[in-house]
Amino acid sequence: MDNHKCVLVIDKALPQGLIANTAAVLTLSLGKLHPELIGADNVNKNGEIHTGITSIPIPILASSSHKIKEIRASLKEEATLVDFSNVAQTTKNYQDYSDKLAATKPEDIEYLGIAIYGTKKIINKHTGNLGLIR
Repeated sequence: MDNHKCVLVIDKALPQGLIANTAAVLTLSLGKLHPELIGADNVNKNGEIHTGITSIPIPILASSSHKIKEIRASLKEEATLVDFSNVAQTTKNYQDYSDKLAATKPEDIEYLGIAIYGTKKIINKHTGNLGLIR
């Protein structure tokens, strides 16, 4: 895991609430795919348990929806990708999302964000020029 990295790339044009929601959805789904990214539970001085959190930093980078689509296309064979799109954002439940996605052409999908997990080298190559989201 030392030569691996995780980043989120989120559309900088989104309002803060949607940026936060997108980040939450992406990291929850990535944690399902890579449970080794979650550390063990910890105990405080009083013996209270604190559930394990991510064991690696996860920078949140800013980009445009168009650039996110390009990054996704170029990395889909080289890294673990989780995407969150306009299709998901406009549905009320998972079945609606599944049905709507099945009826949506790839060129009509606008990506609000992607989570990427892979080797540092490949992630840096594709995201190294992106700044942190503000």
